[in-house]
Amino acid sequence: MPRLAFDVDEKFSQEFSELVKATGATSKADAFRKAVSLYKVVVETQQKGEKLMIADGDRHPISEIIIL
Repeated sequence: MPRLAFDVDEKFSQEFSELVKATGATSKADAFRKAVSLYKVVVETQQKGEKLMIADGDRHPISEIIIL
């Protein structure tokens, strides 16, 4: 299996560790795979000219996800 290695600053490392714990990911690798999958959905949605929205509990849009 291919491996990735990259350097991050302390702040990113701490925030990522907190996300791993908060999401119940089984490992940092698991959280990274999930993050990449979500990012892929965002990119593919935008490439099709569609919008990806965050909605409240009643399905009312409250914000749009935009990649700059």
